[in-house]
Parts: sequence; C-alpha cells; structure tokens
Amino acid sequence: MLRRLRRRFVAVVMALVGTLVIAMVGISYANSQASLDAIVSRSLDMALEQRSGGEGDKDTGMGMRHLPILWIDLSYDGVKLGSNEAELSIDTGDLATVMGEVVSSDQGDGRLEGSHLSWRRASTLGGFRVVIADTTSIDEEKTSQLMKSALLAVIGMAVTFGLAEALARWAVRPVQLAWDQQHQFVADASHELKTPLAVILADTEILLRKKGELNEGALRWVESAHDEAEHMRGLVEEMLELARTEDAAGSKRDNVRIDLSDTVERETLEFDAVAFERGTGIESSIDPGLCVMGDASQLSRLVKTLIENACKYAPKGSYVTVSLSRRAGMAELAVTNGGDPIPAEDLPHVFDRFWRSDKARTRETGGYGLGLAIAKGIAESHSGKIEVTSTAEAGTTFTVHLPEARD
Repeated sequence: MLRRLRRRFVAVVMALVGTLVIAMVGISYANSQASLDAIVSRSLDMALEQRSGGEGDKDTGMGMRHLPILWIDLSYDGVKLGSNEAELSIDTGDLATVMGEVVSSDQGDGRLEGSHLSWRRASTLGGFRVVIADTTSIDEEKTSQLMKSALLAVIGMAVTFGLAEALARWAVRPVQLAWDQQHQFVADASHELKTPLAVILADTEILLRKKGELNEGALRWVESAHDEAEHMRGLVEEMLELARTEDAAGSKRDNVRIDLSDTVERETLEFDAVAFERGTGIESSIDPGLCVMGDASQLSRLVKTLIENACKYAPKGSYVTVSLSRRAGMAELAVTNGGDPIPAEDLPHVFDRFWRSDKARTRETGGYGLGLAIAKGIAESHSGKIEVTSTAEAGTTFTVHLPEARD
C-alpha cells in the first residue's frame, strides 16, 4: 500500500513539475528556432534591398556575412540583368529547380524541400529580383538546438524524478513508521491471544465432555463460551495470516517455481464436496503447465479463498466456474458465481479489511471480513493484482493476474 502511495506521489510530482520543465524547454527551443528563422528572413530582406551595379554590391552581396546569399535580377521577359553568382557555388540542378519554383509560384517566398535553399522575390523597376539563401549553417544550428533541447528535457525529467522519489520517501516516512508499528502490534497481539484462547477452548471442551453433570443453564453458557472462543481463534488466525501476507511483500516468503495449474485443479477438486452440500456445482477450465514464482501455501490460500467465497454465495442449482488461462505472459485465474450481484457502491470496498456487505453479516455464512483482504495481499506480494466485477447478468467474477514464470 505504501509503495502505491509513494508511486502516486511521484507520478503527481512528475506530472506537475515535469510538465513545467518540458514547457520551459519547449518555449526555449521555439524561441531559438524563431531567432534562426528571423536571421534568414533579415538576410533575404537585406539582399532584396540592394541594387545591382553599385559598389556596395560586392561587399554586401552576401547578405548577412555568415549566411551566403545569391541574388539574381531578371527582366519581366526572363532576361538576366545581373547577379552575384560568380561569388557563390550552388548546385546547378538545385538552382534550376528553385528558379522554376520562383517563376511558377504565386507566393513571394518559399523553400526548396530536400535542400538547404530558401528564396524570396520582389519587384524592381525593370523586372524583379530573386534572392536565394544557402541555409546549411542555420539548419545545422536548428538540429543542434533540437538535440540540446531534447538532452536538456531528459536531464530535467531525470532530476525531477530523483527529487520526487526522495521527497516521496521523506513524506511517506512517518506513515511507514506508523504502519510498521501497527503491523507489529497486530502480529504481536494476535500471537499473544493464541495462548489464552487455547486455554479457554481446552477448559470449555473439558466441561462439554461432562455435559451430563451440568444443568441446562450452565451448559448453555459453556457452549456459548466455547463457540465464541472458536470464533475468536478463527479471527486471530486470520489476523496472523494477514500479517504474514504483509510480511511476504517484504520478501519474507518462499519464492519457488509453483505449478499453478496443479494448485488450482487440486483446490477445485477439494471444494467439489462443499459445493455439492450447498446444492451447487463447480465447472473448471484449466490450462495445463501454467507456472508462477511464489509461495505454495499462500497461493493455495488465495485459490481456496476465492473458490470458497464463490461457493458461499452461489445460489442453489447454479454452478461456480473456475478458469485458469495464459494471457499475454500472465496467468489469469477467474472464479465466477451467480446470484445477487454486489452493489456498485460496495465494489470499491470488497478488499477492505473487516468489510462485509450486509448479506454477509451472519454467522451462517461465516468469515471475518479478512479473507479477500488476505487474497489481495497475496496477489500483490506476488507482483500480481486482483479485480472484481459483478452484474446481474454475468454474476460476480474475481480475477487474479500473476506473472508467469519464465523458463
């Protein structure tokens, strides 16, 4: 639970701060790109303002000094009036393509796709002038800026993640301490209760064996005390099992290769008689050879809890279905029973400790409200998850997803 809380904390911080970091890097990149585009635009404008035949042409014919500019003056009939092409070297094929685009285009400027040439056109007294900029250096700078911005974004996100993780650990530390103390208290208290309960049960069982010596009133009190002690022992054992399940999340359980198919088949067979006594049946569909890594006793407890729960609430004359299949590298166990669906408002609480719906609050159905909480703890301690769906049409289905063991 605390790991999920920490992950959510990190996710929220990453979403907020990470978005800000990416936005800032993106704005910086966009501004740098706009500045580079502005350099090209100013260089083209400067070249358009020049006039051929003047002394300044030789010095300024390149536009801005670091950006090579070719200008060509043409008459309306397409006769070349002047240019500075002798000072520049541009591929003749690209130049011919650009001039064809200039003549045919209705636009005043453009860019030759697949090359580093941008052009602009303006009318003059005798015709029009075309200026062509070789933007190789600008395009290389744009690519460099893109790589730097991407690297900066990655570094920013990495730093943000590190800070968020450290902050999450610091923020959750008091909760972790309280959780550990509560867990230790429950485990210690449950363990300490086992001894006096054993004594009470032993004493009441001795008295019950001598029921002929007790009057009716005394016998009734002894039987009541014995029943309550049995109920208490069951609750203590469930609490100890829950504590062991939580310990399993800390790698205190076995982690061996388990044939889950055999486990599910075995538990299903064991509950055939239980289902028969309740007037129901069990149908199973189990893929063979499905293995997972984990603790055999805990996985058996998980399967047993789900089948027992389904048999408990399945109506007479119906069937409980148990299926185990392979889905995208996961072992998927699904246990379904018919009957009244779990109300939608109750579904989020099904796996809460000590929670039971109203229909379950009877001794006839048994249980302490910990079985499904234990099942969830076992699934999560095995890097899996458990879900529940419940509708009047499809019944109630508990589905467990566990990572399949790799060969």
